[in-house]
Amino acid sequence: MRFGLIRQGIQALVFILASALVADAKLSADVIMTAPAGQTVPAHTDSGDIVNSSGIERSVYMDVIHEPTASWMRLSLTGTHLEGESYLRIQSLLDGEIQYLGTRELQLWKRTSAYFNGSSLIVEIIASPGTSNRLVINEIQWDDTRQGGDPYCGYCGDDDRVQVIDNSICRILGGTYSCTGVIVDSESHMITAGHCMLDGTALVCEFDVPNSNFDCTMNHPPIADQFPVTGWICSAVGPGEDWAAVTIGPNSNGELPYDRYGESQQLATNIGSVGSPIDATGYGTDYDQCLLSNTLQQSEGTIIDVKDRSFTFNADVTYGSSGSPIKQNSGNRVIGIATHCPCPNVATRIDHPDFVAARDMLFNGILGDNCQTAMFATVGGNSFTTVGALDSEFGEPDDSMCEDTYLDWENSPDIWFSWQPPSSGTVSINTCDTDSYDTSLVAYEGLDCSSLVQVACNGDAETEDDCQNYSSAIDDIPVTALSTYYFRVGGWQGATGPGTLWIEHSPAPATGACCIGESCLELFDSECSDAQGDYQGSGTTCTDVACNLPLPTGACCLNDSCQEVLEPDCIGEYQGDWIACEDIVCTVPCEGDFDGDGGVDVDDLLTIIANYSQPGTPYDLDGDGVVDVDDLLELISAFGPCE
Repeated sequence: MRFGLIRQGIQALVFILASALVADAKLSADVIMTAPAGQTVPAHTDSGDIVNSSGIERSVYMDVIHEPTASWMRLSLTGTHLEGESYLRIQSLLDGEIQYLGTRELQLWKRTSAYFNGSSLIVEIIASPGTSNRLVINEIQWDDTRQGGDPYCGYCGDDDRVQVIDNSICRILGGTYSCTGVIVDSESHMITAGHCMLDGTALVCEFDVPNSNFDCTMNHPPIADQFPVTGWICSAVGPGEDWAAVTIGPNSNGELPYDRYGESQQLATNIGSVGSPIDATGYGTDYDQCLLSNTLQQSEGTIIDVKDRSFTFNADVTYGSSGSPIKQNSGNRVIGIATHCPCPNVATRIDHPDFVAARDMLFNGILGDNCQTAMFATVGGNSFTTVGALDSEFGEPDDSMCEDTYLDWENSPDIWFSWQPPSSGTVSINTCDTDSYDTSLVAYEGLDCSSLVQVACNGDAETEDDCQNYSSAIDDIPVTALSTYYFRVGGWQGATGPGTLWIEHSPAPATGACCIGESCLELFDSECSDAQGDYQGSGTTCTDVACNLPLPTGACCLNDSCQEVLEPDCIGEYQGDWIACEDIVCTVPCEGDFDGDGGVDVDDLLTIIANYSQPGTPYDLDGDGVVDVDDLLELISAFGPCE
């Protein structure tokens, strides 16, 4: 029996089980209970490649992301590239919460941030010595306070839900919707409704969720209470065939949910009969009590009807309750997962045979034992073992791509990795490890496990120092930014053992504007040098530069004085190209009001960030000789109108 695992870096797919082509017949409730959760809008922030040529770790870039009407924000960071130990530092200006994202964290979080409260975020690149890094923010998700659907779908009479505390139950947030999930063991495995997984847009589980705002917009818990979803097996055919087994990644402290809270729910071994008392607990909306909307509430009821793979019940649920655990009062164990309304509402039985098989496969198998459960790989070393693994039954590799290297797969037990390059270029992989075994290695490219194309293979590489005998290596595989590549590690004639998969990524060089006299061409740096041109920098275009043309000057206000200079030479407020001092009046603003608009606001914050780490500027508010974090904090404390 084959299920579909939907996981990081793979397009969302559901493999419909042969035994689940027809859901339980004649179930009246057929509306899924996902709740709306904000909107996603395009963004266009790009730092370009920034090199830290110093010998120390340092901040090389800072920006403020501001959405004036947002109650919370989340960033999509597709295209961001970090080298070495470099990382992003993202901070909310509302409550000071901070998230740090290095290369591995970016992959776990699917190149997105956590959820931050407030309308303004500071984003910073902290670069390790000698590295080149780039920040790209291509989308912003934020709450638009909209309400969708009948708010009472799932109510069985008057809403009798009450707020509860239970850190085994989390709020799941997708691209634009929310659901509920529950931790079911000490390994932090989770179950929920299958349709909660279908978006696949960097799902996050939030625990210990605070009350919402008076306008029903959500508030988010601290960053340490947010966990990325890393993979799942699911079915979402309809009522009675709607379930998901889910794995979760660590939070910012390296903890899994059970490590942090020590709470999980036990699963029942029997469902109970009609009339048995139950309770339903989840993060449903509540537009009659906005402070409680999308927070954890519980309702009591009874089982109305029992079918082979589902049952109906009359406890109150609604949008956002999809995935809520339904527990029997006797024994206090989970008997099902809420999936559909209206009342009588539907739950998938916990003993649904396909649901049981999926949990056993994902929760008890060896991670990476087949393509669908491939482990996330990152640049550098990735540990693995094929001891106890099975042949993934993906088929014999095409050894014509690596003749005379002794691939000799022969139904070898294997382990799978998946990897997404942050930028186009080449990747080289090898299994060099003195404590490892005689490996064989295959590389594939494709959107998902059903569409893979083999691109390379190797049995035995040339002998290298500090490697085992007969390690494997594949060099210089061309890769495209954010495509998905799979690396399959087996053994010569079925050999098994522990090992390390090493990944080295070489980004392709970027073109830039090259001035040759008064002409401009977009060339690689080396090509521009060969043409005896003046290279303007990686990522620049000919529309960005003017070759050998006079640069414009303009009025520059410094307090109440004015001089006409080039924009880069203005140490005050540049008024614009070709604007003369005689055409304007420079005024003295209050401290921090750099643009003279009568108040300290986000525009002034952007100005001080643009001059971050620069000496000898008028933006050094504390007079210590350089614009730094102390000036930033001083400016933030002065936010508001000039007095």
